[in-house]
Amino acid sequence: MADQQHSLISGLNQVRNERRANVDQDRINFKMWKSTGLYSTKEPLDPSVRKLARAILRQAVRDMLMHQDSASGESDDWGKDAAQWFFSDETDPGSLTWVCDILQLQPWMLRQWLSVYYQSHQQRRELMVMELFRSLRPSMN
Repeated sequence: MADQQHSLISGLNQVRNERRANVDQDRINFKMWKSTGLYSTKEPLDPSVRKLARAILRQAVRDMLMHQDSASGESDDWGKDAAQWFFSDETDPGSLTWVCDILQLQPWMLRQWLSVYYQSHQQRRELMVMELFRSLRPSMN
């Protein structure tokens, strides 16, 4: 019985240490805005897939930020749908996770961006949106 408890505790400690290592790796990846990828492949993505992913993200940002009643601050149905999309853990094509994988972003970074956005004053918010959209433009390389 004591051996089983020791094995269980040892296993739990190993899982905890692996999770800590993953968190540390996520912190490193934050600086690089790099994803490990859902659909790891050696072949380059078709440019139209990246274009679609950028368009989905742009529209979600617009829906989330632009569809609010200015008087109450409440989101309309479009804003609520966008909020659900941003905080969903789904991995299907079109989901935040899929979009981030295609664009080599981390979902939690976009969620953090939203948090900072909502804590910022109006002028900063406008700059943040312009910077985000600018960063989503296709590179000319």
